[in-house]
Amino acid sequence: MTLSKDFGCVCDAVENIADLQDAVEEQCSTSCYSNLLSPVNTLGDTIPFILYTEKGEPFKAFGNVGELQSGDCFNTIFFRVESVKKCCATLRLLIAFDDKKHVLNFHKNSACDVFRLEKTDNCIEVDLKCFCSIQCLNPRLINRTLNGDD
Repeated sequence: MTLSKDFGCVCDAVENIADLQDAVEEQCSTSCYSNLLSPVNTLGDTIPFILYTEKGEPFKAFGNVGELQSGDCFNTIFFRVESVKKCCATLRLLIAFDDKKHVLNFHKNSACDVFRLEKTDNCIEVDLKCFCSIQCLNPRLINRTLNGDD
């Protein structure tokens, strides 16, 4: 890693996630410091995570604002790191669905309602020094299907 330890554990964790995801792209439990993407052929290229504010609440972002792309506007607490530089990160928003394929709204729903996460084309730039904690999630949540679904 090239990031100084002076920035804190959230920066270190997100940079570690980026390194692991990049390693999967280069080479074809839920701790942020273990290789969550092994074996590569079954887990894909994404380690989803939740960032928490200093108040202990999940950080929320909005996607498809103005509905300029196909689909409705949504909010999410789930992210994929795209890049990190000096504790500033580009995060891809992950849209969350329940087991009935309904998009979840995190003004009403809990993270416990999530069955599936999907990558979107929406990204956000964040200063990782603004967050107090990070929770890594199982990569199997990405594009998860019910048994028998295609």
